[in-house]
Amino acid sequence: MALLVQAGFAHAQGAAAVERLRQASASNAIDDAQMKPWHLKLSFQLFDPKGVATEKGTVEEWWAGPLMHQTVYTSPSYTGTEVRTKDGLYRTKGASSAPDLLRLILLQVVHPMPSEEDIASSKPALRTLTFGKGKFDCIMLDQALKNVVDPPLGLFPTYCFDHDFDTLRISLDFVSQSTIRNDIGKFLGHSVPISQTTSFGSVNAITAHLESLETMTGEPDFAPSADLEKVNPNLVKVSSNLVKGARIGGIDPIYPQRARQNHVSGSVLISAVIGRDGRVHSMKLISAPDSDLAIAALAAVRQWIYKPYLLNGEPTEVQTTVTANFKFGP
Repeated sequence: MALLVQAGFAHAQGAAAVERLRQASASNAIDDAQMKPWHLKLSFQLFDPKGVATEKGTVEEWWAGPLMHQTVYTSPSYTGTEVRTKDGLYRTKGASSAPDLLRLILLQVVHPMPSEEDIASSKPALRTLTFGKGKFDCIMLDQALKNVVDPPLGLFPTYCFDHDFDTLRISLDFVSQSTIRNDIGKFLGHSVPISQTTSFGSVNAITAHLESLETMTGEPDFAPSADLEKVNPNLVKVSSNLVKGARIGGIDPIYPQRARQNHVSGSVLISAVIGRDGRVHSMKLISAPDSDLAIAALAAVRQWIYKPYLLNGEPTEVQTTVTANFKFGP
């Protein structure tokens, strides 16, 4: 589902935008330390890059505190369990972290808002826009980029709320990625999405429905079972040169026509996490010579596939810097 912006925007920056984000965090998250223990179940439908429905599955989570929860992912292509305790994170032996889209639909229910660290490292700016027939207040976590004076909405993580309210309705990222929270319910006074749709451009990537969300009684047992292994909390960092020649799939960035006409060229740098499966699990824009080039690079890199990085012979999740080059020429 594509979002069509039908109106201009007005800026309001600084303390007001930060305070709005913090208020929204309190009302749209259910992982506050004061919450009662709960259990949720999500069902989902995945789509291929052309928007054709592929596989279905479920995500379940049992939660009793910030350091006491268990998540089970079940689908034809990925099945795994994660347990978080005060001693760290445990995951099904040999499994990669869950695919980004599955983690995304869970976060949309549990904690859809940015962290304090993300807020502090950005310049939140409020823009009032109209999408279709609805009016929304959108806050983007602006980053200072050379040669990018007024970045388009969604180039950086953006959170859109019902006008003059704190209910999160739309999340935007990388410009083309949007998550729409179609129906909103209440759980212990907090807003949660009953249904949600994440799209890349105009093509659906995943839809999810909240099948159940209820409090739990008693003390859940989160002791890691024997089929789980402890996960190193620190990602292995590798140089861009090591992964540059390891790419085995995905499309090259399309040179934007406007940038070509304006003779804009250069390199877009993106911080990326590459999973054990060789796919890009997350991205963060570092620098770009132009917003159009940044959008084109992000759209392409999201689809890149690499040979898994091996550490002691085992596929390992790594963090690296990916470079997309745009060279002007005939």
